[in-house]
Amino acid sequence: MSFLFGKGASKGPTINYQPTGFSGGGLTTSYDYAGGTGGTSVTASPERKGLVSSISGVYGDQANAYGNLAATVAPGFNDLLKARLTSIDNSASSAIGNLRQNLDSRRVLGSSFGQDTLTRAQSEFSQQRDAATADNFLKSLDASNQLITQQYNAQRGQFQTGLDELNLEANVGQQFSSTANQLLAANAQAQAKLDAAAQTGIGSFLGGLTSKILGPTLGGVGNSISASLGFPAAKTA
Repeated sequence: MSFLFGKGASKGPTINYQPTGFSGGGLTTSYDYAGGTGGTSVTASPERKGLVSSISGVYGDQANAYGNLAATVAPGFNDLLKARLTSIDNSASSAIGNLRQNLDSRRVLGSSFGQDTLTRAQSEFSQQRDAATADNFLKSLDASNQLITQQYNAQRGQFQTGLDELNLEANVGQQFSSTANQLLAANAQAQAKLDAAAQTGIGSFLGGLTSKILGPTLGGVGNSISASLGFPAAKTA
């Protein structure tokens, strides 16, 4: 009778299922049963970490390249402006010199008409200088803005690569943990049903056994024994 009254008498078959984890794409998931509490972990392989680091590094190199290029914009446009202004000055000097000679040959250089003509010519070339300066500034500003935007986009990509990897690992771990918890909960319910069925079966066995041995009159003794052991009482005729 030891198998009836031993420590395992009230237990049915034991379900020993444990989530097996997942491995693929350089990611490995596992379920830790230490302490009986359980916990999900996600581990990235050295190869995957190396690839993520390499991609991040490429974005960093790209950002540095844009930064170095942006540093050359202002000096480059300054040189361009200087050349444009020199060309305008040369044209102005030549044109005004020719205009003076023409006015002088007509003997109107000192007249109000001659002075007005020279003033208008000088004003026109001054406007050309101002227009060249403004145009150069706007183009330099636009080029710098584009390069700075590209530089910061590359820097953001450098950090976004690492963040995307962490988010991926977190999502994988969350999905695995959710599935594992659902399976473990289902196993616990199944185990409880097996234990209840085992207890009911043992109680019926004890009641029936005593009824056969002691007769129907003393069959209640089996039910008392079952009740004292925590098993449901058997039905007697």
